[in-house]
Amino acid sequence: MLHSLLWIFRVNTTQFGSLLLVSIFVPLLNAQSGDIRVTVNPDAVDIERIFIIPGDSDGCEGGELTSESVVTLAEMQLGQKYTILERKYLDMVLEEQRLGMSGLVFQSSAVDAGRIQGSQGVVFCSVGCIQSKEVVNLKLVDCQEGVQRWNATGVNADIFKLLATILEEINNAPAQLELRAAHEANQQQKEEEDRVVAELKADSVQRAVERAFDCRHLQHAGITYDLVRIGEDCWFAENLRSDQYANGALITRVGGAQDWKSFAKNNDSSTGAYSAHDQPGASSEFGYLYNLHAAHSSYGLCPAGWKVPSGGDWAELIWDLGGERFAGGKLKSEAVNGNNTSGFSAILGGSRSSSGELEDFGEAGFWWASDLIVKKKGQAIRILLDDLKSTSEDVGAAFGLSIRCMRIPIQNN
Repeated sequence: MLHSLLWIFRVNTTQFGSLLLVSIFVPLLNAQSGDIRVTVNPDAVDIERIFIIPGDSDGCEGGELTSESVVTLAEMQLGQKYTILERKYLDMVLEEQRLGMSGLVFQSSAVDAGRIQGSQGVVFCSVGCIQSKEVVNLKLVDCQEGVQRWNATGVNADIFKLLATILEEINNAPAQLELRAAHEANQQQKEEEDRVVAELKADSVQRAVERAFDCRHLQHAGITYDLVRIGEDCWFAENLRSDQYANGALITRVGGAQDWKSFAKNNDSSTGAYSAHDQPGASSEFGYLYNLHAAHSSYGLCPAGWKVPSGGDWAELIWDLGGERFAGGKLKSEAVNGNNTSGFSAILGGSRSSSGELEDFGEAGFWWASDLIVKKKGQAIRILLDDLKSTSEDVGAAFGLSIRCMRIPIQNN
């Protein structure tokens, strides 16, 4: 087979005609008589209508072929594959673009003219001579993209064999296109499988790390809290009763009913605060009551590595425990009419209203979610003494509610 060739132009690098069949990489002395090389881009199968035009015709002395005779033979043979358009229509467009008396045409002009005349491609034919070897070259250029779709070269080769080889390679192109598509599909499938496997491995590592965490006790700000694992997550098994944020900054403490009412009325609506329960010693069991601004503080209300659960976290917990209809009973302590099968040990600390009054103590429990404030309200979870349900509701930001902390899952990169 003929070694790779690089054609150069005698007059202009964009000019089709007057091609010197000179390789600047591999001397044609290495090519043997009868050598044929055809390269086909599989995308060439989309082309149906073509012009075939002559180019340079500098054949060897005594040679029988000219570019015009190659065009004639090509029209006969390639007509089995393509619809060959009449050249006279192309010539009419190109007449004003002829180069002096040479009769040669810029390739780009021919391609543009072909597109105007409804052709999808133009085949350029040339005949040259190198070291007494007759070299015939045909190439198809896409009129839409301006790129070469196939190229065929024969060195002292039978012209009919050259044209037959072109047709054979073009007919094989759909199979090559299918093979390429199948290869790309297989590659995409493999990449997707690798991605899924990587995610599963990362997920398995994360789950292993979470399971390895000792979800039993945690000390924070001088207080030891009981913990409970529910599903894959680790939760506080008691209400938060910390007077400081995760960064050590103190949370504003507000006293009894009157002070809370005054604070709720006069503060800038963005200061975090907490209140103890009215009954002496009750806060050690029921925890503190925090306003929504404390729950949303950028300082972090829960210990480092922990968070105030979002509405989504609460919803997932409730779903895992049978949904709103049954989760309340599984979350509540036995002391407040629950079965506590989850180990969450919810007790009913009531709430501190914006008027400062302690409401629903022993009758209902309320826990903030970390979702954004909407119209000075936040999302909260409510559990009642005489009901197995757990429900979500909007509560004013100035209310004081209980806090449960949830461990932040470790993310694998």
